[in-house]
Amino acid sequence: MKNSKTNNPSTNQKTPFLYRSFFNFWMVVVLPATIIALIISKLYYNNTINLEPLREPNTWFYFIILQVFVSFFTYLWVYRLKAKKYRK
Repeated sequence: MKNSKTNNPSTNQKTPFLYRSFFNFWMVVVLPATIIALIISKLYYNNTINLEPLREPNTWFYFIILQVFVSFFTYLWVYRLKAKKYRK
């Protein structure tokens, strides 16, 4: 027998913190991912983390480009779809 209660997702379900705004999504997903990518790709060298590349503007330019790229595509492919689902 099926349970008489219906699991309607739109009744009394709050939108998760992650999908309430794109800023929340950016702070929780995009920013940590790009910082980890920066550390691995630019700062990790010979089994140590070297902070020398932070003095070069090229590293910061790479970080900004990575932020824009990752933010745009996660907005299109992840945030927009999930936020629409939770708002219904």
